[in-house]
Amino acid sequence: MSNWFHRNPLKATSKITFDLGVVAESLHARSICHDLASTRINLLKLLVDPAVTTESVLGLTQQYISLLMGFIEAAPSNEESEDPVASNKLRNLVMFKWSNSAEPKNASPIMEPDALFEVCSMLYNVALWLTKHAAKLSAKDEVSTDEAKEVHTSLRHAAGLIQLIRDKYVSKLNSSPKPGDDLSADVMEAYIHQSVAEAQEVTLARAIELKHDPSLIAGLAKETSNMYQKAALSLKILDAKVVGKWLKYLEFKKHCYETCAYVYFAEQQLKMEKAGSGLAVIAEAEKAHKLAIETAKVYGRTEGVGLSAKMAEHCFFRRLGVMIQNTRRKLERENSMIFHQRVPPSVPVFDLKAQFGVVEPQAPEMDLSVDQRWKEAYKGFNEKKVSEMILQKEQRAKDHKTKSDRTAPVEPVHEKPIFNTDKDPKNESGCVLS
Repeated sequence: MSNWFHRNPLKATSKITFDLGVVAESLHARSICHDLASTRINLLKLLVDPAVTTESVLGLTQQYISLLMGFIEAAPSNEESEDPVASNKLRNLVMFKWSNSAEPKNASPIMEPDALFEVCSMLYNVALWLTKHAAKLSAKDEVSTDEAKEVHTSLRHAAGLIQLIRDKYVSKLNSSPKPGDDLSADVMEAYIHQSVAEAQEVTLARAIELKHDPSLIAGLAKETSNMYQKAALSLKILDAKVVGKWLKYLEFKKHCYETCAYVYFAEQQLKMEKAGSGLAVIAEAEKAHKLAIETAKVYGRTEGVGLSAKMAEHCFFRRLGVMIQNTRRKLERENSMIFHQRVPPSVPVFDLKAQFGVVEPQAPEMDLSVDQRWKEAYKGFNEKKVSEMILQKEQRAKDHKTKSDRTAPVEPVHEKPIFNTDKDPKNESGCVLS
């Protein structure tokens, strides 16, 4: 079965040693720094594989962020501060470097001496991994009910994590994100809406397989189409050479689920004995379907980041075309034999609202509060020796011809590929996630 999901690459980063030299005077302080470095390495290793378990990724994420929060939140002596991300002199001691998930080739990484920037970037990468994990699960020959639930949950969690970054942390960064950066409002909105819409696809597939009322399916399909449209609008102002392919994917999905909505709206009209109106509606489904096919072709030849999907070859979309033909034949037959209604010049108002199955972003349950070991470790950091530490590290790098955290290159991410099955699902709708 052809790839149904467009996925942008993970964010790349440089190696961070958390070597604070003479600043970390105590054993507890040095131990915290060592654990931060090793936990970060282990987490980044997990993220390249979309097949690992969610529990292992989220567990290590919680461990790393809790350790990192000690660099950000106020030390115990400042606990009266009302700001959850209060001033901490350790916050700006380490230089962090990250790429964007959607950026031009050979773009320079973003460099920030801000531990909160690291929190945002790592959580963002975990959110991207969750979307890839969902795609990996859905690429199987047959997806069980439990796996479909995990796909749904992973996508909700991806949206929830990015929403958490947007609402809680971005405004407190030392430097505001530039337009087009992952942490900019437009890009975050696109990812949130896309992940929510993809989660709703799972709900919609379930509703189709269980043969729920056409009005329910039509309303949910229209809501899903609208969500993809919102995601696409968020990218419109950005560089088409960078996000063009991603944008066309979102536009295809918008047209695809608009088609689905009109097909089931036409079925609802027939159920209400309005075959004439149903024929006007199915004509709109045909228009939307044609737009989807054209958009898929443009997607295939458009520049931009991301691993290409083959949406028009997917079983669900192919069967959607068959559904349009069958529904039109049924409407024409019933109208000629029974109803004898005129086809109205305008389409009936689409007043069906999604009453069930609408997805809300939900961040995964993780305790991101400061690790308890910091109570003892705080005392072991001597901020007065920061200048001495910087000089020592620069001299050491020069003597050994090695790169410090500040000069270390961003390392390419070698993601494990997602292989899609070439088999169609053995169900009525063509939805693998039902």
